[in-house]
Amino acid sequence: MVYCKHTVAVFRPGKERNMKIIKATLLPSGNYRTQIVTGYDEYGKRMVRSFTADTEEEAVRLALDFKANAALGIAPKNMTVEQAFTQYIEARDQILSPATIRGYNIIKNTRMQSIMKINILRLKINDVQRAVNLDARRLSHKSLKGALSLLKSVLAVQGVDFNIKRITLPPKKKKYVEIPTAEEVLSWIIGTDIEVPCLLAMWLSLRISEVRGLQFRDISKDGKTISVTRVKIYLDGKNIVRDSTKTYDSTRMNALPEYLLNLIRQIPHQREDEFIVNMSYPTIWKRFKKLTQEHGYDMTFHKLRHEFATTLNDLGIPADYIQKLGGWATDNVMKSVYTHTTSAKEAEYQKKIDEYFMSIIGRKAV
Repeated sequence: MVYCKHTVAVFRPGKERNMKIIKATLLPSGNYRTQIVTGYDEYGKRMVRSFTADTEEEAVRLALDFKANAALGIAPKNMTVEQAFTQYIEARDQILSPATIRGYNIIKNTRMQSIMKINILRLKINDVQRAVNLDARRLSHKSLKGALSLLKSVLAVQGVDFNIKRITLPPKKKKYVEIPTAEEVLSWIIGTDIEVPCLLAMWLSLRISEVRGLQFRDISKDGKTISVTRVKIYLDGKNIVRDSTKTYDSTRMNALPEYLLNLIRQIPHQREDEFIVNMSYPTIWKRFKKLTQEHGYDMTFHKLRHEFATTLNDLGIPADYIQKLGGWATDNVMKSVYTHTTSAKEAEYQKKIDEYFMSIIGRKAV
């Protein structure tokens, strides 16, 4: 049995010769542990990663394999594109979200494969253009643009400046997606077992990971607000709970409508740190998909956030308040929305939103 203890490490170019393996030591358990220096933190303190195995040879082999795969100690002049990707991802796997790291690995393993074995200092525009041409047969403009953007960042860390604007991408294809009205969606979900998660997404504009991350303790004592401070992500068949949200702006406190509060209070629970929505991601996704298809639409759960933005825009709610409620970041993310909307105005907008939703729910209940 092999055990790897992960330690956050930051690789710094110029420290290659210090990327060494520390001699294996015998632990009280009878196993052997060796460590590899992976970089240095902002204060110059070395960072290590530990490997434990049944034998000294196995522990050392694990460290050597890691060093080779992570491209540690390899100078840019000897590094391939694939190794540069590996090192870039490894240095951030405890900082970025699991979903983001998974996306990076998908790009590394399935995009632009024809350039992965090329030395980063020998990489030419034509090499990348050829790789993009091959991928364009199966990938969209958006997918390829994201892959090129990551490639640029990966190379920049190694001191290689690469102008991706010189790469020609396939044309964008406009998609016309018809979504039902808010009134239609509400009529489908009211009274079902997915009413609470759907309303949290549609009324409060929460992502599904935010919906599943809510706990009873996130509701204020007076029941008027609910805080979005954590997410429960479903990744590769496993649930991952993180005490942070997707972006800085996603951590927010939203008004909690009385109707939703009453529904939540009816959910049995023993502790305040239990999750409000205890359904699995696949269950919510499948049930919502089935519900929309029964009414002639093909919608994902995430489209409920689109419903939220579209509905509020139609109601004349200012864009900056919609942005605040939904936790969206824009190019002017440095500006605080509080400089644009007063508390009195926010209360006015929220009242208008609540009255709209309750008017529909009231009609359906008659």
